[in-house]
Amino acid sequence: MAKIKTFLYIFLPLFLILFATKWVLFDYVVSSGKRVGNLTKFSKKGRILKTWEGTIDEGSGDKLTSYFSVKNEKIANELFKYEGRKVVIYYHQHLMGFPRETSYVVTEWKPFEEDIKIRGAGAESNVNDKLLSELQKSYFCSLLGTLYASPDLYKQVKEFVKERNLFLYKQIAECN
Repeated sequence: MAKIKTFLYIFLPLFLILFATKWVLFDYVVSSGKRVGNLTKFSKKGRILKTWEGTIDEGSGDKLTSYFSVKNEKIANELFKYEGRKVVIYYHQHLMGFPRETSYVVTEWKPFEEDIKIRGAGAESNVNDKLLSELQKSYFCSLLGTLYASPDLYKQVKEFVKERNLFLYKQIAECN
């Protein structure tokens, strides 16, 4: 009975204090936010405990470089593929980061896309998508135009496309 009282009066409170301290220092969220920039560095490093660490460049200069860590392996693998590109990261800041190098932990992310939205007739449309579509059509029709110089080659290509890809074949009709 004395051992149980010792455990209850000494070890249980000590355990609860250690657990609460761990939670406040490493898991309690101090702030949340997002950052946008070029993912300039992303690697898994550490001598004993390996963690994913990254750097995002929000502009030019040291003051616009942010460092972050990633706990989630799935997010880390996705970000690893986007190194060198512009991304948006959403993070939680903790009081301390152990075993990570930073107190900023990425919770989710997405590729950065500069979309110009316009309003027309009550509906939003994406200018970039329209421009890209027109540019692709222009290139495709330009390619077809170069084939007109050789009527036999043009007919062969047209028949080949008709057999293999009806979508492209319909595009040929729009170019003519």
